[in-house]
Amino acid sequence: MESKRLPKTIEFNRPAKYKALRRLGAGACGETVLIHDENMDCHFVAKKYSPIFLKDESPQEFTELLERFNEEARILFRLNHPNIVRVYSYYDYKESFTAYILMEFIDGENIIEFSRTRPDLLGGLFEKIIDGFCHLEIKNILHRDIRPQNIIIERGGNPKIIDFGFGKNIDNLSNNAEKSISLNWWCDVPPEFSDSIYDFQTEIYFVGKLFEKIIIEENLSDFKYKKMIKTMTEQDRSKRYSKFSDIKNDITTGQFEDLSFSESEKLVYRRFSSELCAVVSTLDPSETFERDHNAILQGLISIYRQSMLEIYIPNPNKIVSQFTKSSFRYWKNNQFKTKTLHDFIEVIKSMPPGKQSIILDNLITKLDSMERTKPSNLDDDIPF
Repeated sequence: MESKRLPKTIEFNRPAKYKALRRLGAGACGETVLIHDENMDCHFVAKKYSPIFLKDESPQEFTELLERFNEEARILFRLNHPNIVRVYSYYDYKESFTAYILMEFIDGENIIEFSRTRPDLLGGLFEKIIDGFCHLEIKNILHRDIRPQNIIIERGGNPKIIDFGFGKNIDNLSNNAEKSISLNWWCDVPPEFSDSIYDFQTEIYFVGKLFEKIIIEENLSDFKYKKMIKTMTEQDRSKRYSKFSDIKNDITTGQFEDLSFSESEKLVYRRFSSELCAVVSTLDPSETFERDHNAILQGLISIYRQSMLEIYIPNPNKIVSQFTKSSFRYWKNNQFKTKTLHDFIEVIKSMPPGKQSIILDNLITKLDSMERTKPSNLDDDIPF
């Protein structure tokens, strides 16, 4: 069937409607409201640009704040990481001198409050937060407002970096470092502020000071990354970590020193990974992966229970689906042995959490390296 000509403008004439639940807070740029999408049965946060002063009282500052608001939306829309708040859409109402950012709702408390009741989880939080800032570093994005209120821990214990109102792509930072330097900081500022410097090494300093504050307040003298925190908060920049990726590498090296794998464990892993990847043809270009290791394991156990009397798994694509969140192409005739799945589950169940994480992260890395192709066009009428 011959495809229709693509229209110059695409308009979805069935906009989503949301139920307003409650106000969450307000700041210099506006207010945030919790809303509910009844069609998707999901909560979102709508952040409205509505400065505390009128546009005709200070038009220049009004314009600057609106541009900062737009920049926050642009920055967040390009980010996709389990420890960074997600932005889903942006609505521009210039004619009414306002705009809205529709973003992920994070139900939790700030890292200081959370650590008072669960200090035992601080090591895992540190690893994930460093991973989140590594992602920002890769994207060349500075947060520029690192404080306890901007790192929220979800009820399940997963940290989220939020509030990019001062965020900036490092390529566009130019002479705007003073915007962050002039903030009312919650801790001693680093010495580079006297030279109007704000960079990733500065971000490392503030993340380190945040964890230093928790360690002192909760008297966590045995925190396993205490020496690392000391290096992050060095006043002398030549002694301080220069990149978040270096911190992440040191964390990984430290984990591997205490964890090793037997030859039988390696063999079970390699059989499973080989048969897993053999099922996949190509991944979607926008593919993201499941990072909840417990969810992956429970999903694999469920598949095994439904197939344990068979020699081969009837639908091996379901195994791949435990690791992926988007669409993928797969080979229907490639077989996946039920025993391979059984052995993998038993090995994973017998491992401590640290070794489980290494195994599952390696599988995700292997899948992530596979070929990606765009899905073929569907022959339908909605919307193009």
